[in-house]
Amino acid sequence: MISNRKLLLALAAYALIALSAYYTLSENMRLAIWVLMGGLALKTLVAAQQLRTQHSTEAAERGGANEVDSHKQQD
Repeated sequence: MISNRKLLLALAAYALIALSAYYTLSENMRLAIWVLMGGLALKTLVAAQQLRTQHSTEAAERGGANEVDSHKQQD
């Protein structure tokens, strides 16, 4: 699972690239880089959320399976 620190570092890197584009590129290229970095940031956030959801679902399934097993052992 992606850690919050890695996520923040990735988003900071996208922001740094977008900021450097502001100071170094012409208007058309700057806009293209901003759209690209925004898309990558959005994709990164969606992937991180999917991993969190998948991880929590797997943890819940493991927890639920343990409860079922413990009930079977008691019977």
